[in-house]
Amino acid sequence: MLIEPAGDRRAILVVADRTITLDDAIAVLERYPEATPPRYDLPGPGDPYTLSPAEVVRTRVVRSRISTEEMSWFIERALDAPWVPPESDLRDADPAERSGLYADMTALYRHFMDARPRGVSHAKVSKVLHVKRPSLFPILDQHVFTAYRVPARLQAQRYPQWGYRSMTWAAVREDLLAATMSGALERLRTAITLHAQERVLRLAGVTDLRLLDMLTW
Repeated sequence: MLIEPAGDRRAILVVADRTITLDDAIAVLERYPEATPPRYDLPGPGDPYTLSPAEVVRTRVVRSRISTEEMSWFIERALDAPWVPPESDLRDADPAERSGLYADMTALYRHFMDARPRGVSHAKVSKVLHVKRPSLFPILDQHVFTAYRVPARLQAQRYPQWGYRSMTWAAVREDLLAATMSGALERLRTAITLHAQERVLRLAGVTDLRLLDMLTW
């Protein structure tokens, strides 16, 4: 049940080229697995410059399937990682800037990806980094890659200086910026805080980026 706030309930969000009304967005959040946010999201990022075993284990809630051996690799690799500031936000990671936050998050991501052992995928790395920088790193599993396939290729054409065929971060960022500037995220958060179900109310504690991730499902 939704306790409806006053205001426009027409289509307000675009996620991966899909238009979502406020009612539909709330319906998606009502169906989102209830146990996931308390176990994966809400414990927070912990020490911003270290990675603990418990933080890696949390990613198994979102089906990272990280093994014990892989967990040890992540923890060791994190010791000399080029961590970006804890408050870093994807909205500030402009790919038009060659030496800005986009470049820094790329360096952090590649620190793990370029040295990864067999079996460690984009999904595993992104799910770990989302724990540590939940406003910056989108979760990149196959579902997200598929949903953003066309927008990500368009972003790569827009920023050819990076030499990528696909830029999913940039595509997600465009949706995040649009939802922020339009006031859509603010209206969604208002609806969340007025909801009658505890499982939805607790989503007030996740980042804007994570809310958008949930809406891809």
